[in-house]
Amino acid sequence: MEPATRVGLNLGDAEKFMKLIERLEDLDDTQEVYHNADISDEVMAQLQYDS
Repeated sequence: MEPATRVGLNLGDAEKFMKLIERLEDLDDTQEVYHNADISDEVMAQLQYDS
């Protein structure tokens, strides 16, 4: 499923967003989680480095 509109996230927002996605995926009643976030490779690298 591909969104029609994507939203770019900076490092701070991407960090919060990833935590939210993880929590949603951990819920027993959740089967799939969709989003329209666009996180750049640079931001993803910083998130992985900070972990």
